[in-house]
Parts: sequence; C-alpha cells; structure tokens
Amino acid sequence: MRPGRGASGAKRQELFLVAIPDKVEAVRAVQACLPDAEVKIDSEAGPDILAEYQVNDGEMFVLPE
Repeated sequence: MRPGRGASGAKRQELFLVAIPDKVEAVRAVQACLPDAEVKIDSEAGPDILAEYQVNDGEMFVLPE
C-alpha cells in the first residue's frame, strides 16, 4: 500500500511479483524502490506464474490492475 496522489490521501494498492526466494530480501527489494510503501507478502507465486509474466530471478514485476 502506498499513499495515494491528490488531496484524498487514500492509500493505493499495487501488486508485485518478486522473483527473490528469501522473503526478507524480497520485501527489502520492494521497499528500496518504494520507500513510502507498506509492504507485506500476500502469497507466494510458483514458477509457472513467474514464467507466465516472464519474471526472472532477482526481478520484480508490477501486476496490472
């Protein structure tokens, strides 16, 4: 979740695929790119999902809404 843009201040939810097996390192990678974000792991993606979105080891991908 990130602070929204504009006057409302509503938080905006974005979903990422992160191809980093260590959960702590995955969260750190997202926080490094988005320091204002509240990062949590919602679920784990299997190799088939990473392949579908062509996310390679060490990469992140923002899922379209």
